[in-house]
Amino acid sequence: MKSTDRILAQRYARAFDGISNSAEEAQAHFESLRLAAELLKQAHCFMEDPAVSSSKKIAFIRQILQEEKIVSSFIGILLEAKRYYLLEECVTQVGALLDERLGIVRAKVKTAFSLNEEQKQRVAEALSTFTGKTARVQYETDPALLGGICAQVGDVLIDGTLKRRFEKLREELTK
Repeated sequence: MKSTDRILAQRYARAFDGISNSAEEAQAHFESLRLAAELLKQAHCFMEDPAVSSSKKIAFIRQILQEEKIVSSFIGILLEAKRYYLLEECVTQVGALLDERLGIVRAKVKTAFSLNEEQKQRVAEALSTFTGKTARVQYETDPALLGGICAQVGDVLIDGTLKRRFEKLREELTK
């Protein structure tokens, strides 16, 4: 996705999030939006068809999302602005804003081998202590790291891998 599209999705997401007065309300709106996006994936061909007018698509959305007026209005706005393609990124961005409201930070952790549940919990606790927020961690394995751990928390990269240590050692030895 282009960075301009990501910025647009962030703006739409902030507007959608701004409708909510509390964290509970924001969570309910996010869940409705996420479920609507999942439901609309099944109608992908119809929703992406340029031969179908925006008014027909909006009528379709209002029909299937009768109980979710806020979500159907939001998706209708995306359709009218010819930005329906941003829906999935908007869901991601609204989720990030919800996490922020709830004091949750997202982190990506890479290790050379799979961690067991106790190790995962210790990593999550360490990241929570480091950030002062509850850490929601996504784990990946990458055998090229050789050992250690690499964590990305927002804009902060914590690289404690053997691969990086060997690279530093090589730099020192070649000076």
